[in-house]
Amino acid sequence: MANADDIAIEPPLSRNAGVTPAVEDRSYLGFIAAALGAALGGGFLMAVWMPLAATGTVTGQDRVPWLIQAHGWVQVQGWAGLFVAGMAVRLMPRFAGRPPVRRNVTVPLLVLLGVPVALRMTLQPWADGALAEATALTIGGLSATGAAGVAAILTWTLARGRKAREPWRYFAWAGTAWWGVLAAMLAAWGWRAARNEGLAPVAWDDVMTWVVLFGPIGNFIWSVQSRSVPIFFGRKTPTWRQAVVPGVVYNAGAALVALSLVFEGESAARLSGSGMALAGAGMVWLPVIAGSVWGQAKRLRPRAKPAARFVLAANLAAVVAGVLLVWAGSQTALDGAYAEFPARDAARHVVGIGLVTMLILGMARLVAPVFALERTESGVPKLYERAPFWLLLGALVLRGGSALLAEQVSYDARMHSAAAAGVLAWVALAVFALSVARAVRKESANKQSLEEQARAAAERRARGQ
Repeated sequence: MANADDIAIEPPLSRNAGVTPAVEDRSYLGFIAAALGAALGGGFLMAVWMPLAATGTVTGQDRVPWLIQAHGWVQVQGWAGLFVAGMAVRLMPRFAGRPPVRRNVTVPLLVLLGVPVALRMTLQPWADGALAEATALTIGGLSATGAAGVAAILTWTLARGRKAREPWRYFAWAGTAWWGVLAAMLAAWGWRAARNEGLAPVAWDDVMTWVVLFGPIGNFIWSVQSRSVPIFFGRKTPTWRQAVVPGVVYNAGAALVALSLVFEGESAARLSGSGMALAGAGMVWLPVIAGSVWGQAKRLRPRAKPAARFVLAANLAAVVAGVLLVWAGSQTALDGAYAEFPARDAARHVVGIGLVTMLILGMARLVAPVFALERTESGVPKLYERAPFWLLLGALVLRGGSALLAEQVSYDARMHSAAAAGVLAWVALAVFALSVARAVRKESANKQSLEEQARAAAERRARGQ
């Protein structure tokens, strides 16, 4: 039953004169499409091309440093960043009890965030000279403006929303603040890369990547999970007292990593290492508090339950990555130099493939409206719904394992293993993209069927009275 101050998303199945109607904004589908385009046309494609180029198997060996940085940023800024930004702008107003953000705001935001990703995919790996300088400055300026736009929208939404003391709200505020920090960092990246033919210093770029994963992306992961995932698994959502310590530890670690960018040499390494160790400790703790690492999603419909497998695997991957970060970060802090590269590389890809990509695919099926209607269908889950899990799991084992075995296997074998992992991940995302297209195509028919069922149920209740 709707309360008098609720916001109902069309089409409501019950009417109430005191309910505020809000037409569903479908621009989130644009963010999903752009994120999938970045993953399939850039990020995971480069994950295949770049290691093969490094071994001379395909062309581009002389551009490998540029391919590495473009690959990393297309993944965190394009695939993960666009998806998280789109769903945050869509979900946070619902969580906060606010009307949806209007299309005349979300569409320009998508352009600001999407164009620099396209430039990273097409120009950054190959441009040199004046073109490389112009490309870097354009990427930095547009990316910074887009990130600042996300921060402004979410600040307005959260500040005017209800003031419940729930963990999702504090993680959302932290993520919003990190979008603002990211705006400044991206502007600095553009200036720094423009001075070096579009290539930022390796350690500087590595630290920035971690800041994005920990800050704007990570905090919204824990925000949405703490609000929804425990309910799926039949548990109470955590209180702010349960989440405050791991949340503070996690964000304090991210802050130290970001702060290391203003230092050089030993000081930068010690700050970065300490921050990674703290953030890793939080990453071990948070999946247990704000997500789930065990149990069955008994409150989900049968058709939706396979999506919970992605959620469990993503949270277990976060624990593994956290342990690796505690180890590598501690060694870096103690040595005063960037140590344990294999562990850091493995942790980065366990987070990227495991926590981020698996969670996106699982939570998209559980919270995106386009899949909500599909979940009402009867029958067992289809092959296209189950296959991405196993493909991503294979990619996770191959990519994380090849990084951890860097000192035990040859360079060529490690690069070929990484390329194979990229192929598996690309196929998984392609299957998911086809499932999104299928859900969009069938949405109208499913919606009509739901409305007919609701009318039939109402008529039966009326006859019974």
